[in-house]
Amino acid sequence: MDMTTRIPLCVLAALVGVACQNSSPGPAAPEPSPTPDVAEPSPEKPSPAASSEPVEEGATATAHTAEKITCDGFRLGDSYQEKVMSRDPYREPCDNDPIDHDARRFMVYGGKPCRDRSFPEATTVMFYLAFSDDARYAQPIEAFAWMGGGYFSSRCDLPVKVGDPESRVVEVLGPPQATFKLERKRSSLTVLAHAGNIYSLVNQGQAVGFVLGPMPKEADNEQWRGLMQMYDRYTKKPGE
Repeated sequence: MDMTTRIPLCVLAALVGVACQNSSPGPAAPEPSPTPDVAEPSPEKPSPAASSEPVEEGATATAHTAEKITCDGFRLGDSYQEKVMSRDPYREPCDNDPIDHDARRFMVYGGKPCRDRSFPEATTVMFYLAFSDDARYAQPIEAFAWMGGGYFSSRCDLPVKVGDPESRVVEVLGPPQATFKLERKRSSLTVLAHAGNIYSLVNQGQAVGFVLGPMPKEADNEQWRGLMQMYDRYTKKPGE
């Protein structure tokens, strides 16, 4: 190949920023030695959507657990006497009883008048305490529930509230791991058991209450029956 051919090619190569090399046959250029400070690219990992592992139905994660939720200055495990009963509006419960063969003590406040007193904002409130015959009220709160009114709507970390549609509750708390019905006389509730020991109480497609803390799995257990009695007799229903 003569020089008249090579010169234009080199000029063209220089214009596009490519080094001009002799095109005549010759020994192959040695391979460049690896640069020590450049990391070898790692193999590309498949995106989660491309994973071949099956996703278990209903396994939507939730960051909400009952033990981490604070409501009106107390949470599960706190002493009921020190953190709750020592201040208004909790000083005078409507009633308290041993429940479920002395498994727990049931402290209740009615949203409607109960023994001539009612809890603010028409909210029914229930505490399940560790049972003791001696120091009845100086016991940890094992579970806590509220229904009907809006007292805890602005006083609780739970990101859903009474009156929210059932669809929103499921979207926020995740799909229920179990559901069951509670019935008493003229009233009925559907209990949705979410992850993290959180229960939503649903009637007519909307949340009418919530329970935080471990509860029995059996719908006919006295702990659920006591809650249902409070709903039927002392709680404002949707539309009332």
